[in-house]
Amino acid sequence: MATLTLRRSARIAGALAGAALIVGGTTGVSNAAVTPPPGPSPFDAVGKYGVVTSTHPDTVGCNGYKVVGSGTVTGNRITGTGTWSQTEDACTAKVPGQWDINGKVTVTQTDGSHLYFTYHLSAPLTSDTMVYPSGTFTITGGDGAFDEAVGSGKMNATVNLLDKDHVTANLSGSMGFRWQI
Repeated sequence: MATLTLRRSARIAGALAGAALIVGGTTGVSNAAVTPPPGPSPFDAVGKYGVVTSTHPDTVGCNGYKVVGSGTVTGNRITGTGTWSQTEDACTAKVPGQWDINGKVTVTQTDGSHLYFTYHLSAPLTSDTMVYPSGTFTITGGDGAFDEAVGSGKMNATVNLLDKDHVTANLSGSMGFRWQI
């Protein structure tokens, strides 16, 4: 019985020592081999796209439109001319006297990489057919060249309510990448 207890104690001690070496060794090697990526750098882009609108199903809480858009995008962190695909809710009932606009965009670069961001814009409700929503965008991730992308900034759009084929959005902010171990 004493021999069996000694063997179990030795096995347990060996397993714990091995685990400590693996964890300690891996941590030491990972920290030594990984250098932090550079910090956020400027991100500027211009989206030019057309939109299709339909009445938003929430006629009380939103009282606005569902918007789907597609077109092109260029920018200092986008290779070539990419594609812009968006969906948004443009509501008039959430904030009195204002458009309250929330959307999601997927930018597809020429190599197939995707960049994802959300935005929140507002603009005064007027009888003018030109609307100039402004607000912020937040980069929520991506894949390929944009894997683990993060960032944020300001977004301004120009919309002619009588010409839904020519909408422009200007983004200006910063983009970096999450720390990867």
